[in-house]
Amino acid sequence: MQSFHDWFIVGVAVNMNAHELTLQLRDDYGKRSAILSFEGATRFIVDGFVAQNIVYDLTVLEDFNSTEYKAARTELETAHPWGSNWPTKNIATISASLGAEVTVEFDRMRIVEATESPNG
Repeated sequence: MQSFHDWFIVGVAVNMNAHELTLQLRDDYGKRSAILSFEGATRFIVDGFVAQNIVYDLTVLEDFNSTEYKAARTELETAHPWGSNWPTKNIATISASLGAEVTVEFDRMRIVEATESPNG
């Protein structure tokens, strides 16, 4: 998976009907962009969104028995207390050097678009 270290989160969109969370990212030079689509997103948290949202790390948690996965799932359950016995899904965490922290539970993650800026 591509590293997005030091890229900026410049947009967040939610399509509730399609259960999709989309993040728009731009590299620190403004020359490349990517749109990450989390399909089948059932629960997510976007916290601390500010003027600069610099990504430190994007991690996909796939080991459902790991301490990190259990902690992320507990965080989602605390933020979304409606119902119980949610299906077990992958969880992506985006930690920030500055700004937004993201936790999202999803079925599939894909890079929708990665482009070179015409001005770059």
